[in-house]
Amino acid sequence: MTQFNDEPDFDGTSWLERAWLAQALRSITVYGWFLSRQQGHMASGAFDGPEGLTLLGWEMLLLIMVTIGAGLALQIFFVVLSVSTGQETTDSIDDERDQRIEARATVHGFALTGAGFLAAVLALWQGWGAVWAFNLLVGFMVASDVTVNLAKFFRYRLGE
Repeated sequence: MTQFNDEPDFDGTSWLERAWLAQALRSITVYGWFLSRQQGHMASGAFDGPEGLTLLGWEMLLLIMVTIGAGLALQIFFVVLSVSTGQETTDSIDDERDQRIEARATVHGFALTGAGFLAAVLALWQGWGAVWAFNLLVGFMVASDVTVNLAKFFRYRLGE
């Protein structure tokens, strides 16, 4: 598994830590943008009627495309930054500590994703509709992604 170099530089953070923080920020930024679009559509009544689910499907596809694009742009930015500063960005060493941190963070992520699925099912059961259910599920998935990246960052910083 290739990962960012874990040697701290001038500000005391490693490339690995910066990558985790950047991915968390990417998730928050992209979902914030998505949420503002959803609020606009809901306020205008665009999700009402049979065309609403078609629009929701398009919005979900757009969210996926923007998330992938932002992730790729972030990775390219890190490579350009590493080349311009003369620092190595990858380290193929993945020790037991890294694996333990990854596993613990993944457990938190799965728990939040599962809670999101349950919240979506409960929302449907209460009659909230598909739009609310999908938005709840996506919100929990974003919270999961942010939690996983921040958990990795803090566990790594604490030396676990």
